[in-house]
Amino acid sequence: MRKLYIYLVSSILLAGLFSCTTLPPEEKTIEPSKEIVQEVVIPIENKSEKIEEKPSNTLSETEMETVETDISELIEKLNGIIKSKDFIVWKQYLSQDYINYYSDPEVLKEKSQSPLLTKYKIVLRSLEDYFNFVVVGSRQNVKLDEIKALDRDRIKAYMFINNTSVIIYELIRIDNTWKIGKFSE
Repeated sequence: MRKLYIYLVSSILLAGLFSCTTLPPEEKTIEPSKEIVQEVVIPIENKSEKIEEKPSNTLSETEMETVETDISELIEKLNGIIKSKDFIVWKQYLSQDYINYYSDPEVLKEKSQSPLLTKYKIVLRSLEDYFNFVVVGSRQNVKLDEIKALDRDRIKAYMFINNTSVIIYELIRIDNTWKIGKFSE
């Protein structure tokens, strides 16, 4: 019964984490027991995984440490850009897939349906609207708590909110530069 409970909670958490790359400020996260979170989430500091058990397309421990530093610095830089509400500079850190996705009228219409945007009668019509009304409110103070390398060029960055690991960025390396990406595992 305990394994079924853990499986169900893990499935719900993962479905929630992979469903959206942004966490609108009005959404509340599920707060499972600390015991379950410890079984589901492995923090950055836990380096007990053996390198030889990793698939060949993932990063070595040394590469992972470098990536963690690079991503941490990138997130600090993005926090400053977002706090200053500089859309033009922020857009330079986006992959073309991200730009295309969050410029799609159907996606913007769906995002406009969130309770907070609906409450204030905000309708997203462009990537810049998405930046001003969603990103600025939800990303300016994020903190990197954990990263997961999907492969050498794709990283998911997480922050713990109410003891739950939440994706703050999907990052993709393009021409040796990390950009905010849009992909699914």
